[in-house]
Amino acid sequence: MVKKTGSTGPALVIGDWRISLLDTSHPREIMIEVTTRCNYDCIYCFRRSLIGEGLHDMDKNLFYKIVDEAVEAGVSKISFSGWGEPLIHPNIIDFLSYAKSKGLEVLLNTNGYYLLDYIDVIADLGVDNVTVSIDAADDDVYKLVRRGGDLARVIKALLKLKEMKIRENKLLPSIHIQFTINRYNYKNLLATARLAYYLGASKVIVSNIIPLNSYYEENISCYTDPECPKEVSRITGELAKIGLEHGVEVSLPNFNRAYSERSCPFINKYALFIRYDGGVAPCIYYAHHWRSYLSGVLREIKPVIFGYIGREKLIDIWRKPDYVKFRAITYFMYQPSCLDCPLQPYCTITLSNEYDCWGNTPTCAHCPYSRDMTRCPL
Repeated sequence: MVKKTGSTGPALVIGDWRISLLDTSHPREIMIEVTTRCNYDCIYCFRRSLIGEGLHDMDKNLFYKIVDEAVEAGVSKISFSGWGEPLIHPNIIDFLSYAKSKGLEVLLNTNGYYLLDYIDVIADLGVDNVTVSIDAADDDVYKLVRRGGDLARVIKALLKLKEMKIRENKLLPSIHIQFTINRYNYKNLLATARLAYYLGASKVIVSNIIPLNSYYEENISCYTDPECPKEVSRITGELAKIGLEHGVEVSLPNFNRAYSERSCPFINKYALFIRYDGGVAPCIYYAHHWRSYLSGVLREIKPVIFGYIGREKLIDIWRKPDYVKFRAITYFMYQPSCLDCPLQPYCTITLSNEYDCWGNTPTCAHCPYSRDMTRCPL
């Protein structure tokens, strides 16, 4: 039987089509940024390009309010991620515990440094997934890319977790490895996939960097270096073999900036991003004020905030007409494709994310996430 549902709010009209929001619409996932501080200084980090923003922790009472409203709105999964290292927050264990007590599926995205301090309690709480950023299996390369990092410490924590799961016959938390590929570490990808198996991980998620300026794109990014994608192609068979023999899936990104098939991971998963201050953004990419550089164009990324938890309820923000319109246009990618446009070097319209040449405001016309060049754990 098909359940009849009504629609709510004003409709979006595109040509002869009228698109309106079902009254049953609700977010399914939230990515929450409990801090913008980090103990690492990775060479490609977004925070290096922040404009006019300091470093902050989320207020604990705000966190509890967000979780309560998320559950009330029908959210079933929460990802602890964002522009900082979640395990730095002084109340992180209370936060993880509270989220699990509400029946939420919990993903923790971490650089892994503090896992050794918390791994027992993380496992006892029933955290569902721990995604750890490991950009090389070689210690020298790791330290070059992830400045301030300690690969041996991260490995020790993950081995401890692996042994604990075997001893106690536990499946959770599952372990994923995030590998941000660049010119310094691409020859380490195969070794990192093998390390992932050794550490008990089930997946390696490979992502390109988002360049912060022309130097990053021309000298650090993988996708502009002919040898980097060629090497990835060369070892694809070996990566697949690791998956077939050891159950470690290696998920590779798109290296072609002109690839026009686009899909937003946040919109498609009915997910949203909540900043340290309660600001609700559509994604991690549009959460802060910063600059990124793609295909020879430096763009200013203005924060896209549809409301603030504490001033408005989460479900009311989700159903705001401007947010509904944004999600509909982005879901169907009813917007231009800047990265394969021949006018891109001369265009001044999309030097920020505020407008595009089709009249959308804001726009995702030049988003690398929509082209699967870059990924974040959801």
